[in-house]
Amino acid sequence: MEVYAIPIINGVLPRPDGGVLQGIFLDPFYANMLANAGVGNNIFLFPLSSDDQSPYPVGVLARIEDLWVDSISQDNSTRALFARVIGRERYKTKSFSLSNEVLLALDLERVDIYELRSSGYPVICGAGWHPSGGYTTFSSNRKDVEITIYGFDLETGRDVAIIGHLGKEIEPEKAHTVEHAIIRSLKNYAMCTPKTLRECIERETEELKWSVEIGIAKKLPEVFGVTRSGFCGNPLTQMASYYLSEEFKNQIESGEDILESLTAARSKTVSRLTKEMDISSCKGIRQLQGLKKGMFHDDTPEEMQVLRRVITKFPANPWN
Repeated sequence: MEVYAIPIINGVLPRPDGGVLQGIFLDPFYANMLANAGVGNNIFLFPLSSDDQSPYPVGVLARIEDLWVDSISQDNSTRALFARVIGRERYKTKSFSLSNEVLLALDLERVDIYELRSSGYPVICGAGWHPSGGYTTFSSNRKDVEITIYGFDLETGRDVAIIGHLGKEIEPEKAHTVEHAIIRSLKNYAMCTPKTLRECIERETEELKWSVEIGIAKKLPEVFGVTRSGFCGNPLTQMASYYLSEEFKNQIESGEDILESLTAARSKTVSRLTKEMDISSCKGIRQLQGLKKGMFHDDTPEEMQVLRRVITKFPANPWN
């Protein structure tokens, strides 16, 4: 089977069992493709990963329910194509074919999330909902680790969540890293597999270490915890926010102008944080200490077998 293929950024795909999504298509290439496909026909919606800058082959086969053109400017001078689609099933394409007029997904194969999980390859499906954050909790003895990923239903807007009861499967520091990596994977691929989870763990930890390095070297505490997937809340970032506000207020009250106050506040904040958290000022060492001591993250590579077990602790989607 081959059908027209439409790339979607940030993993926003319709729920495959009848979820409805509505969108606007500004790109003439894809707008023309939709118009040519027509109402009642199928299209293949697939994620375009911002991390990889490449298509992810597993998406959702959807039926076009309605197409219409409407104004997108106040003076009605600019019009665009709107579409409403309904998700049918998960599919995987073996390849794409691009011509001057269309992008085709070739040799589509049905993907059953539940069959994959029961056969020993656990996955979390991100179609139909958008993860917006998460948190990790654990007991006083560092056991009973639990990860919660929360977000909202793309069709209804209602809050949804998935919870993984990990027990003592991994340490709390590693769980915090896994939490962010799951969110990143779902946003990029609308799916989390052991492979994408491992890749996202590597990317997330590298970007967190980079934020520490730049934050300390350039005296910019506000960049601590900032990655391409969002912002990581942790002791270092929380203290940085509090100290920066406090120091900025003190500088303003002392009569300094805004720019001088901000520069001084940034420098004093970084000095306070590195001293109180015992983080080295040496390049290379400080980023690792900032990650572990300040951000409560662990960058140690995890075995694929462990990641498989971690994913099995979560439901396949928020509606299970």
